[in-house]
Amino acid sequence: MATSVFQETVRQFVLSKEQVQKIIDGLTEELVEGLSTTDPKNITQQPSYITRLPTGKETGLYLAIDMGGTNLRTAAVHLLGDGQVGVTMEKHEITHELKTGTGEAMFDWIADCTASLLKNVALDMGNADLHMGVTFSFALHQTAINRGKVLAMGKGFDLSDVMGHDLKDLMEGGFRRKGVPVVVSAIINDTVGTLVSHAYVSPSTKIGVILATGTNAAYIERASDVSKYTGPACDQMILNTEWDAMGKASYLPQTKYDKEIDAVSLVPGFQEFEKMVSGLYMGELVRLTLVDLIERRGILEVLDGKVPESLKDRLVFKTLFMSTIESDSSADHSAIDRVFKTSFDIEGLTSEDRAHIFELIHTVGKRSAVMTAAACAALLQKASGASVNLDNANEITTIGIDGSVFEKYPHFAHKMMEAMTDILGKDRASRVRLELARDGGCIGAALVAMVAQSGGAV
Repeated sequence: MATSVFQETVRQFVLSKEQVQKIIDGLTEELVEGLSTTDPKNITQQPSYITRLPTGKETGLYLAIDMGGTNLRTAAVHLLGDGQVGVTMEKHEITHELKTGTGEAMFDWIADCTASLLKNVALDMGNADLHMGVTFSFALHQTAINRGKVLAMGKGFDLSDVMGHDLKDLMEGGFRRKGVPVVVSAIINDTVGTLVSHAYVSPSTKIGVILATGTNAAYIERASDVSKYTGPACDQMILNTEWDAMGKASYLPQTKYDKEIDAVSLVPGFQEFEKMVSGLYMGELVRLTLVDLIERRGILEVLDGKVPESLKDRLVFKTLFMSTIESDSSADHSAIDRVFKTSFDIEGLTSEDRAHIFELIHTVGKRSAVMTAAACAALLQKASGASVNLDNANEITTIGIDGSVFEKYPHFAHKMMEAMTDILGKDRASRVRLELARDGGCIGAALVAMVAQSGGAV
């Protein structure tokens, strides 16, 4: 009985070809809709105002800032040509006091951090202004390559006098007050940074993806198809898809556990795709499933149907635990005993329990890989004819992927590639490369600053 309950439950996370195709079709429909919509509630398909990728030959020294939810990274990026870079980087924690203070205090602090970097690299340009690219991992209504109005920030930020203001003006205000000779030449999203920076290293890169706590993607689209773009005429445009905000229950294969995660989230019905694939939620999916299985006596019969207090709090089963367990290749999955004893004070697991827990974790992880592959396939399909041609046997298309889930989760890249082969067919999939991309925020920002400052097509 217990085994049948378990198998019936885990089977919900195994996707059929039909379900995968529905995801591709649904996301493609939302990608197309995002090209034209002017609804302020629809934040997808944001024009980056970047109209070309680097060639890998660019050289020069540019400053960069990567501002995320936890840390601020400042960097001096030396573009050396031939896809080579030298980076001097400093990392600074953004404290709760800064996050909830005034905008002026925040941007003065950013200027101080930049001054620290300049001192560290002994950079003195005399009276010449230094050009900086900024990666801003928050919602922004971009109006030019170096301008954008700050929208809702989230991630614990509650700054006064920032919302609705132009980020370039806010940044440069801090630099002026602190006497730091820096001009903001470019502002980009972290996913756009991933695409641009990896294209410098691998010129065949046409898509950038982030798969970490959250997920997002950027790609190259025909400018003529982006009807909501009102900037200078151009042939193509890098778009920040904000695919994290995509996903509708009508086509996503949600289990009751997915629906529960969505229901108790800050904004139910929003970011439903992200809630099924990203690092913040994978462990919680496993926890909810375990709790349900324990109550239905489908697993861990030693608990006699009673869920321990250690498993009752949201997000206590980390995706890191999944990674640790899938990393253990031993026949008896001994890592499961260690994780459950150390983190949840649960002992007495049988060999069947360990096999079942491993199967559950493997299946949830694989579903994330398959759904991410489906989303990439939707982008490849949308970009076909614009920047991608999978029917040309001599052309390779690279997808640069940054983030802890892709980099550190065991066999994730392999699972994605298997799914891409199932979706695209062996021949077309053989022309796609999935490559790890790193430091996209700083290197990408520096590259775009270079393109903007040199008068390139932006």
